[in-house]
Amino acid sequence: MGIDYIDIGVNLLDEAFKKDLHEVLDRAFNSNIDILINTSSSIEEANQSLELTKKYPSKIYTTAGVHPHNASIASDQLKEELIEVLQNDCIVAIGECGLDYCRNFSPVEKQLSVFKTHLEVAKETGLPLFLHQRDAHEDFINCLNEIFNEPIKGVAHCFTGNTEQMKTYLDMGLYIGITGWICDERRNQELIRAVKQLPLNRVLIETDSPYLIPRSLKKSRRNEPMHLPIVAMKLAEEMNIEASRLVNHARENSIELFGLSG
Repeated sequence: MGIDYIDIGVNLLDEAFKKDLHEVLDRAFNSNIDILINTSSSIEEANQSLELTKKYPSKIYTTAGVHPHNASIASDQLKEELIEVLQNDCIVAIGECGLDYCRNFSPVEKQLSVFKTHLEVAKETGLPLFLHQRDAHEDFINCLNEIFNEPIKGVAHCFTGNTEQMKTYLDMGLYIGITGWICDERRNQELIRAVKQLPLNRVLIETDSPYLIPRSLKKSRRNEPMHLPIVAMKLAEEMNIEASRLVNHARENSIELFGLSG
């Protein structure tokens, strides 16, 4: 019997999967990826994602939130909209939410406002956060500290930072999500140094499909959930542990954080 994986971050509603999503899912499930958490980037997308969870019960779960890229189009009633959609049991986290100053598709002030709304809802509901941060570490930390004065339930999704940043997140109570970024020798040096100090009880693995395809898969441009074992093997190598041990810990952590029936 193979190891059962949980991919905590996929983007199944992306245009790249529009023509063959069900085949993509079949390949994932046949590759021992038995649970997927789909990432929402808007309230509308969260509702679409809920339809997907109904077709694949106990196999697909979803998050609900507004990505920082979309902050400028978030409703003034965002808090009420979030609280309403979060009544669904298939929603296991709030997000993807956070700050992205790399591209600034939304104004910084709007990003900050929308992010804090997510944090307030997370504090009120007790649901974990699915967090995005790029080139905004200081403001990101300040927002979290402003809302929370206790350990934070959540994951630093697609972590690509350095050891100091990782330790800051760990001290706040967060889990760390590792993607195919770790397979990219052009830019993974800081991340590799960091994961050598990543505790096994805080590690999560994800593909962020269709993005961040492992560099070894040079024949394809689209990432898929079935490629999660490649991420796990590379991460296990850098953490100097057996891949099966890493995957089992990541699975237990996923079930614990997101309240999955694993």
